[in-house]
Amino acid sequence: MKKLYTFGCIIFLAAIAMSCSATLQRRYDQRHGTTSSTNTGPDQYSDNHSGSGTYKKDYGKITDENSGNTSGVSGLDGSADYNQKLVAQYAEMDKLGEVVLYELDILESRWNVLLEEYKSSKASGKQVISNELDKISDDRIVLYKAYTNIYRNGKTNWPVVKREVENTLRSVRRVGEK
Repeated sequence: MKKLYTFGCIIFLAAIAMSCSATLQRRYDQRHGTTSSTNTGPDQYSDNHSGSGTYKKDYGKITDENSGNTSGVSGLDGSADYNQKLVAQYAEMDKLGEVVLYELDILESRWNVLLEEYKSSKASGKQVISNELDKISDDRIVLYKAYTNIYRNGKTNWPVVKREVENTLRSVRRVGEK
């Protein structure tokens, strides 16, 4: 009984392997415009589906399209401009992200200094230092949120995100409180 079960499993797996192999071959043929069949007739490179179910590329159409376009990349001029704007936007996003990281480093340094002061201070000074450490913790959270906002929402709505992050930086630096 075990031998029959094992033999049946082997047959089943072999059938699946052959089926997958044929499917993979068809996908390869579709992507690369080749065929594994013996069809070498004039419709081999037609734009339609052949009887074997594979898609054939029409290289005649590709060469006609390329020869008709003598101006180079006329259809891509708009996308090249768009790509340049996108690259500039990402560079601006990275610069603002670096500023946020710089502010986080400053807060981290200030945190470490205050923590050392807290360890050596008396009970009356510990409350003041504790309040400052709480403010720094809150500011760090706000800056982390601003940093993630740059890369999460900046791609789709950069002017608004930039304004929000700059306002956040001003509030963390306490520029308007003087």
